[in-house]
Amino acid sequence: MSSTITADAFPQNAENNRSSATTKSAFVRRWSRRVAVDVVMGIDALAIIIGALLPMAIYAEFGGIEPNWVLTVQSGFAAAVIAVLLLKNWGMYDQTRLHDFPENPGRLLIALLITLTLVLGIGLPYAITDAHVWVWYAAWASASYTFLLMNRGLSRLTLKRLTAAGRFDERVAVYGAGQIARRVHDHLKHQPMGIHFVGVFDDRAGEERINPEGLEIAGRLNDLIDAGRSESVDKIIVALPQAAEGRMNMIARKLEQLPVSVHIVTHISSDLVEDNPTHKVSNVGSVGLLDIKRKPLSDWQPVIKRAEDVVVGATLLLASAVLFPIIAAAIKLESRGPVFFVQRRRGLNKQDIDVLKFRTMHVLEDGDVIEQATRNDSRVTSVGRILRRFSLDELPQLINVLRGEMSLVGPRPHAISHDDQFGNDLEEYANRHQVKPGITGLAQIKGCRGQTATTDDVAERVAHDIAYIQDWSLMLDLKILVRTIWVVVTGRNAY
Repeated sequence: MSSTITADAFPQNAENNRSSATTKSAFVRRWSRRVAVDVVMGIDALAIIIGALLPMAIYAEFGGIEPNWVLTVQSGFAAAVIAVLLLKNWGMYDQTRLHDFPENPGRLLIALLITLTLVLGIGLPYAITDAHVWVWYAAWASASYTFLLMNRGLSRLTLKRLTAAGRFDERVAVYGAGQIARRVHDHLKHQPMGIHFVGVFDDRAGEERINPEGLEIAGRLNDLIDAGRSESVDKIIVALPQAAEGRMNMIARKLEQLPVSVHIVTHISSDLVEDNPTHKVSNVGSVGLLDIKRKPLSDWQPVIKRAEDVVVGATLLLASAVLFPIIAAAIKLESRGPVFFVQRRRGLNKQDIDVLKFRTMHVLEDGDVIEQATRNDSRVTSVGRILRRFSLDELPQLINVLRGEMSLVGPRPHAISHDDQFGNDLEEYANRHQVKPGITGLAQIKGCRGQTATTDDVAERVAHDIAYIQDWSLMLDLKILVRTIWVVVTGRNAY
């Protein structure tokens, strides 16, 4: 795979541009560099711990000596922490060098010897009376060093191949043709493998006054938004002349809805700085950037959130499984129709998903016009009223969670007709689609539950949803799940 994608790779036709920009990454599922390096770090630590346990186990089995497992475990864990800190300080976990990951046997040996010297005090009282402890230290050093070399050799080879296959690519696109785009392209072209210049996007491609500095225009703003939603772009740099500051702000806000990091050149960012004084500054080569937003749920965060969804979701589904046949029987006994109601809604990146619910109405609405449920709604069945009161109709969505279409916590999905309406009424509404929708969310525990009768109701929910996306943490999810229990028990705005 080429280490740089220039705009020459994109056909001039706008429709072809879109497919070319998105198809390139469709073949390769990209992974986080930090996660990859952390895995290597964890195996390094494990190599040192196993190196301590293995000789002691051999002593216990064949040496006829009572093993001191407390000493072994204490020493192994202390050594692992010290060694990893030393190696990290010495650049042995450099995320920018996955194509040429540091191996350096001499540095590994020095780090290991320093580490064992530092933890020697833990076993010294025993070494004075038990000579075999000195042998154990020597065997520990030998075993750990062997395991470290094996891990580094395999890691170096594996990461090099994965990098060449594009698994760790960071794809950068520029909106705005001109010298900035050229400078970004030239800088990225000379970077190691793993960084790709996707192309230049601009809506003024047909105007003679636009000089893309020899780069082809890959598409317009809508093409760039499509590429962002299809996860073909990780970072977008908005680079327009200083005189276009108003247009810059408008474009930056449109791009905020995408699950990508957004940056603008620093000399035209005053309004955005005033709106959010916490913006940070970075650079791409000689181009100074203002970081408007970071990519949501990056590195370990999607792994942690998915693990939460699978573990907690499966537990809740098993715990509530006894209710499914009872609820199904009650629904069938009261009214004709299916037990489950399947409605199309929008998930991550506006992808349509089929959301499952227990049927609570006499009607099954999923068209262009859907009337929101209101208090004392005549369409709601008697059983449905009870299910809605305690949110039991949402239980089948645990299946959506386990299928990976939804999360336990996230912005609540709306029917597609409502989604379109709210999106037209409120520009920030599309920002909710940066993450998977949830069964519950920050907006719901803040009182935003039930009918959204006005634009202000929608705006309040969206504000909470965006705050959740920006501030996500495992602890926040757990707090929301716990507080959801109280919301369900009190039944506020449940109808």
